[in-house]
Amino acid sequence: MKNLVISLGLSLIVFHLHAQAPMQQVMEKRAREMHRVICLADKEQWRKFIKENYAQTLIDKPMHSQVSNSDNEGTTSEKKEIGNNLEGKVNMFQRLHNDFGDSKIVSIKPDGDKLKMELSSSELSGTFNLKFSTVKPYLIEGLGIQIEGGKH
Repeated sequence: MKNLVISLGLSLIVFHLHAQAPMQQVMEKRAREMHRVICLADKEQWRKFIKENYAQTLIDKPMHSQVSNSDNEGTTSEKKEIGNNLEGKVNMFQRLHNDFGDSKIVSIKPDGDKLKMELSSSELSGTFNLKFSTVKPYLIEGLGIQIEGGKH
């Protein structure tokens, strides 16, 4: 009986790891495709990527942009809301293209239903934190981006 319990436990662990592998592959594929599309200067490709890879709840969700600048005189901060529709997200891709159109992927690190992708361009570095649905087709449900000036 003890062997059966251990065997069943091992089977569940192996099944869980096997189920995780396809999800992580899809997550990494979506992240790499996001980078490829950001590097294109084509709004229709951005629109297509968003429609095919974002969950509808993310498309409909208002996104916020906060820009902080620090210098010798202090820190200034500007907040903006990005549209809560497809066109708002396309406009966000325009900004990402302007900042990361010539970037390279430094690293991609999946962790459960989250993935961190680090990009570096000649002027900026960025960390993209993506959250994915845990059910097929593993769409992007959340997105946070931190951008810093200068290469790191």
